Amino acid sequence: MSVVEQPKREVPPGGTEAPAALPKRHHRVRTIVIVVVVVLVALVAVAVVSYLLRSKPSARSLNSAGKSFHATTTTKPTPRAFALPPAGVYRASGSGFEQIAVPPDTIHDSAVMPVTVSYLPNGCWRWHIDYSTAHWHEYDFCPHDGRLLLMAQRNLLTVNLGLASVTNLAKFTCNPPSPIVVERPRAGEVFAHRCTGTNTAAAGVSTASGPVTITGVTSVNIAGTRVQAIVMTRHQKITGGQSGTLDEEWWFSTSTGMPLAERRNYHLSTSSPIGSIAYTETGSWRLDSMTPAISGTTTTTVASSSTGAP
Repeated sequence: MSVVEQPKREVPPGGTEAPAALPKRHHRVRTIVIVVVVVLVALVAVAVVSYLLRSKPSARSLNSAGKSFHATTTTKPTPRAFALPPAGVYRASGSGFEQIAVPPDTIHDSAVMPVTVSYLPNGCWRWHIDYSTAHWHEYDFCPHDGRLLLMAQRNLLTVNLGLASVTNLAKFTCNPPSPIVVERPRAGEVFAHRCTGTNTAAAGVSTASGPVTITGVTSVNIAGTRVQAIVMTRHQKITGGQSGTLDEEWWFSTSTGMPLAERRNYHLSTSSPIGSIAYTETGSWRLDSMTPAISGTTTTTVASSSTGAP
């Protein structure tokens, strides 16, 4: 019987014999890498699909605003120098949008916007507008020395990112407060305005300051009734936690200070871990009637939550 000799492995001079290859281990590593890549791709796909199919904000109904209005704690109002606008939920019509750059998203204002007026102690009152179910603004007005002053303001915006949402609540107090109504308004009269506050979705304190200018006195057509109005422009710069500009034009009733119409253009920038994020807001609205669509009693809440009109 013949013997078949096995080929000898060559060993490098001065070295030792190299170990045999481990193909099974390499195959296992490749499999793990492929599984990880597939999982990451799947997660990204889920996030993208969730973002594309996310729900959009809708209009807040007058009935919903009315339920919130009637559910509040009440107190007897204290009339002062200016007549109080009737408490209740009003209907306003308008349009507008809010746009965030990263991730890109646009929220459109509703065509019909509930406006709620509720009374506070000492002749003060609160004005609240719902641009949509995701966005509202509100202001506190108080009479003082023959003027109606803007004492505080708040706003809330919720952005739906699909898998999660981000809500920012801004709370500002004003010092010096800005006059809304004065007893003898004069075109060209300028007032100082400065409000300081915080945002829940942005670090640091922000300050909004700038001139408030009376541009004239005119009348605004509200449901066929001519209502005397003071026209004011506001140009404010924001510094601190946010930066940018706020430009507004307001029409206020000369007898009560009730906002009748408004135009606004905001351009803001907020610092974040991925860099500066730009935010734009623009829109306008006008009251449909001087009579509330949902009336209140003489008691309401003490707790929160050109001269041509647009």
